[in-house]
Amino acid sequence: MKTIAVFNNKGGVGKTTFCANLATQFAVRHRKRVLVLDLDPQANMTHYMLGEDLASAIIAPYYDRKIPKNNGTIVDAFDNYELGESIINVEIKPIWCERFNCSIIAGNPFLASFEDVLSKKWNELNDPDNVSGLRISNWIYTLLKEYEDEYDYAFLDLSPSLGAINRTSLLAADYFISPMSCDIFSLIAIKNIKQWFDKWIGFYDSKSQEFKRDKAHIWDKISPEIKEKVNINSGFIGYTLQSYISRKHGDGTIRTTQSYQKIIDNFEPEINGNLSSFKKDEISNFKDLNLGEIPHMFGILALSQFVAAPIVNLNSGDGMAGSQYTQAKNYIKAFDEISQKIMRNLGESHELA
Repeated sequence: MKTIAVFNNKGGVGKTTFCANLATQFAVRHRKRVLVLDLDPQANMTHYMLGEDLASAIIAPYYDRKIPKNNGTIVDAFDNYELGESIINVEIKPIWCERFNCSIIAGNPFLASFEDVLSKKWNELNDPDNVSGLRISNWIYTLLKEYEDEYDYAFLDLSPSLGAINRTSLLAADYFISPMSCDIFSLIAIKNIKQWFDKWIGFYDSKSQEFKRDKAHIWDKISPEIKEKVNINSGFIGYTLQSYISRKHGDGTIRTTQSYQKIIDNFEPEINGNLSSFKKDEISNFKDLNLGEIPHMFGILALSQFVAAPIVNLNSGDGMAGSQYTQAKNYIKAFDEISQKIMRNLGESHELA
């Protein structure tokens, strides 16, 4: 199973929408078995894929213990920790999402309460005798190992934070994709990501290797649940750019305003200068990191979220009408091209079903 994180330090770039629809694209158009993990404490992915009623019902027992808990969520991974143990609970059953054609491990707002725990355990990696620090820092990796034979791909939906939750999420990932919006703040985020990666990737690699060398007898026992090194160090497989509302010339071609064009022109050099050092080794052409543009969806996104369905599966029964079909068609075409580029960058066959 390959694990792909969808991550950007900037909020409002459409990460959750992109991640959910990309997961469906892999499931439907590339015929892959797909698992989604909602690792954003806002749990927007869970509400999107499961619908408001089911998502609320799943999260309600965590607010009121008197309500029966029929489904697990991501925070159940820490059940043993709350009992005083560092072994991760992997008995969380993914929920099948019929319309998205994939499964999800539901998110939970209470995940935010573990930010400090994960930060503390990360700092414990400095202790050469500390097994708990390694185990808790690898909680997502351990959880994913439980499902590696059941799915071909796992997609991780992350918040915009540069905090401990996202650090452990990216530690578990093999690759990452960064959706961008066409603004100066996304350019700033690119630099933030690099500085943050430089701060912790080398630290983890050195500490895990020290433990493996100095505590070989313990390492042999815990290694199946521990990431030996960080894979995203060479796991960047590309970025997307959200389109913006633009005017057109008389012949129908798009007229780009000067201010937007300056920002667009800066994306490639900023990506190359900051994130290309993390690219997958087999990607030789920097231009291949540009996965494509996400079309503006106007009201179709709101409809998709309201009915809890991916854009590719929207129909008249959901309220689709008129020009919305054209919008959906443009979106599906763009995702076909983007997913094919992702598959190519992964070194896999990118033919569509």
